[in-house]
Amino acid sequence: MKHIAIKSLMLGAALVASLSACDENAWNDEYLDGFETPTITKKETVEYTMTAADIKKVANMPANIALASERGETALLEAVGQNGFFTAEITPEYYAPAWLDSLSGVKGSINFWLSEKSTLKLSFPTSDALPAELTGIQNGENITISEAQYQQVWDSETDFTEAFAPSKPADKELPGLLLEAIDGAVEGDFAVVTYNVASQDPIFGGGSTPGPDEPSFEMSSTIASLAIGSPIEAKGIVTGICKQGYILTDLSGSTLVYYGNSFDIDSYAIGQQREVSGTGACFGGCLQIGSVSTDELCGTETYTFPTPLEITGPIFEQFSTDRQALKAANDGGAPVYAEIKGATFTQSGNYINFTVPGADKTKAEGSGYQVPAFITDIMTFDTPIDVKGYVIGCSGKAFVTFLVTEVNGNAPLAPAAVNVETVGSRAGVALSSVEEKAVYRFNGSAWSLCKDVVALTSREYAQMGASSSLTSAQAAEYLPIYLAAKYPYAKENDTYYIVYNFKNDDNTIKNFTSRATFTGTEWAVTTINTDMMQFVRAGKGNGWSNWVYDPSVYIDLPGGKNSTSAPFWQACVDWVYEHVDVPVFGAESITSGVGYVTTYGNNDYYTGASAYQCNIDLRASAARKQVPSVYGDMPDDDVVATMKRHFEEEVGPAILAKLYPDAQPGKGVDLYYVLSFVMYNGSSHDEVIRFLVTAPGTFEFVDCTWNEE
Repeated sequence: MKHIAIKSLMLGAALVASLSACDENAWNDEYLDGFETPTITKKETVEYTMTAADIKKVANMPANIALASERGETALLEAVGQNGFFTAEITPEYYAPAWLDSLSGVKGSINFWLSEKSTLKLSFPTSDALPAELTGIQNGENITISEAQYQQVWDSETDFTEAFAPSKPADKELPGLLLEAIDGAVEGDFAVVTYNVASQDPIFGGGSTPGPDEPSFEMSSTIASLAIGSPIEAKGIVTGICKQGYILTDLSGSTLVYYGNSFDIDSYAIGQQREVSGTGACFGGCLQIGSVSTDELCGTETYTFPTPLEITGPIFEQFSTDRQALKAANDGGAPVYAEIKGATFTQSGNYINFTVPGADKTKAEGSGYQVPAFITDIMTFDTPIDVKGYVIGCSGKAFVTFLVTEVNGNAPLAPAAVNVETVGSRAGVALSSVEEKAVYRFNGSAWSLCKDVVALTSREYAQMGASSSLTSAQAAEYLPIYLAAKYPYAKENDTYYIVYNFKNDDNTIKNFTSRATFTGTEWAVTTINTDMMQFVRAGKGNGWSNWVYDPSVYIDLPGGKNSTSAPFWQACVDWVYEHVDVPVFGAESITSGVGYVTTYGNNDYYTGASAYQCNIDLRASAARKQVPSVYGDMPDDDVVATMKRHFEEEVGPAILAKLYPDAQPGKGVDLYYVLSFVMYNGSSHDEVIRFLVTAPGTFEFVDCTWNEE
């Protein structure tokens, strides 16, 4: 069953659960065998939500197994039964009727007591459709890189470590390993790979640091060319650290490598040599590297810069005379390395602000940016101190954001303790590594990384407070947080796919895949949704039933002043004015009162439509008073019948065609639009009217309950 809103008028259409004067359980025997003459009869309606056990029964029914074979969906139906939810390919429309038929003669079943023409609103769990090229992830190979494979990577049975490292990156080594490990792969196959990554290369056999003739590290000169939105690769030295990133300096300049809340500060120290790739971004007029793709530790040896870095300072002495110059110096440029002498820092909770000599002490001139504990431990507050660091943003003419690196000549390096599991190694040094997961796809000849797919690791499950899988509630709560930290520079409509183990009731689905889309403010993650389809019971004449999917569209038009249905009724009034009052009566304004539309402009007596009361007013006396030239000598019954006919045959179909121009005739099952509304003739009555879609955007009146009264 479809459930849609009146989109052109922003009118919310509600699903009709039950109707008083008649019910939605009225069906035409032109498309359901065993039905009598078309009529709307009040019949039972029941709602039921399918369980995973129900869906397993559906998948195991011989009739459905045969149907799936005919449709080429055998494997998909088996997966639905195992998982306990429907998919975009396997829906109740085709596979629920056999199950419902099997319950019809069973006492105590959900539909045993339902009479013919009754309806069953069947709710069921379903997963969102994935792009065709991703639907096989769940059935893909699960590969954990073995010790023998790491030996192959390092080309040694003794000098190796069970991890990839900067000189042996996973994305370069894994395609070849997978090609050898997975026999018989065909195009479209997937592999979910678990492996370890170390942040530095091992030194085998207790060897020494390379000498001058074999430099282990050469800095780049690329940071000066950093631009917003452009990719960058840089090798440099860590020269500053905060809680959300660090300053990377190469031969051409410095920039902030930004991670946000996902930054693992304990893995970094001033003086480290790192190789980074990412995309240029900007904050407060200062360039930075955001959306970091790779960040690898290359070494920690002492490195002397061939050319001394230029220190612009003490620039803060300009605050009292030329604050705008400071901001101009930073617009779209690199962070400025600066010295503040005699600055006074104050702390309030997580906020650290400062003033400078010569400035108004009652007003902060800047803030310390995400100052880490190893810096605050050596700071004194409310007392002038000398600090060095980087201006990484400016706001207005006065306020700057400052990343502190040195306090009173003291430059702490920060503890670079990596809080991860230490893996076994036969190398000369023990290496720390972290577990990673990635999804690869076979294109027929080679394995390649799915860059828009991420897979949760055991470390990330633990961070979410889970063991090795997520429930629907956990996924809804934790995955948006995980994505916000992983992709801090995401743009609206950016989409990624997350692979994780999903706990559905008592069943755990390995490598379940959810779609995640960034709305501009947050990540929207879809896991298992609840959908609904409607089925109608038609008799076979043998005491059993035949359940048929019913796609009819139900639109609720509630009555009463200020109702949400007012736009629908106003559209009816507007149609009468434009198509009847103007050409027939010469009306020049919808509030002229000339013709069927009254001087209020929100009701007419061509149909009785009222956007004020949100109903159809069939009072003959009111119609005769508005249009005496038409209704003056007409009996009351004829007046009412005329207004009914106008709505049934002219205005109703015209307004539906305007609101739903894309409506298509049903395929195999007729498609009806069923409107519930209020009729007033001195008292209010709930009514239901049906229209059949006969051609694209074309509606034909079928029947209405007011003709049965």
